[in-house]
Amino acid sequence: MTEMYETIDMERSGIRIKQIFAEAGYDVRDIQHILHLSCPQPIYRWFKGQTLPTVNHLFILSRICRVHMEDFLVGKRPKGSCRKKRMSPANSRMLVYFKNVCFCGE
Repeated sequence: MTEMYETIDMERSGIRIKQIFAEAGYDVRDIQHILHLSCPQPIYRWFKGQTLPTVNHLFILSRICRVHMEDFLVGKRPKGSCRKKRMSPANSRMLVYFKNVCFCGE
């Protein structure tokens, strides 16, 4: 059986990159200057989800925006990966027990 792994959602990552820049108080020209880019087009491509920053750029951006590199990226789960697995009867009873113990005061 082939394993299904989470991939990067380019469009949502672009939105997230733009959001992080805004929250950190940087505009496109600031980022262009910091990364020594000759033009701002790569940054606009990031925002549109057409491309992603290189690992070197993500590292620099994470430092100046004070977030983790992973915070710039949004995952996309493969179709069918949200299927619930059947729980064994023993695990099911244990789950009910812990819910009763942990949430009995609510």
